[in-house]
Amino acid sequence: MDLRTERTKRSIANAFLELRKQKPLEKITVRELSELAFINKATFYTHYHDIYDLSDQLEDEYMDSIIQEMPHPESIVTDPALATRELNAILLEKKEITNILFSGSRQSKLAEKIYTS
Repeated sequence: MDLRTERTKRSIANAFLELRKQKPLEKITVRELSELAFINKATFYTHYHDIYDLSDQLEDEYMDSIIQEMPHPESIVTDPALATRELNAILLEKKEITNILFSGSRQSKLAEKIYTS
């Protein structure tokens, strides 16, 4: 990914997280997100289908980073109790972003994302 694309996606993600702190996903518009990220709507649509696609991708990236932080990721298969403790510890450490991404209508997505990661 080139630097410009990376910067744009980071700006979109940061704007999204700011808006999610304030309101439910269903109330966020591409227009207000684009204004906050200092991009135009066409740029947003170059990278994402809609707000839900953005949310889904950010949730996936977040869960991938959580799994990578686990000291013993193999324990998911070999020792599920250990994996659960490690996963819980990381999620508690990152409680703020977890709550932002998985609040409101997205709450049920956390378990689904853990299962599919």
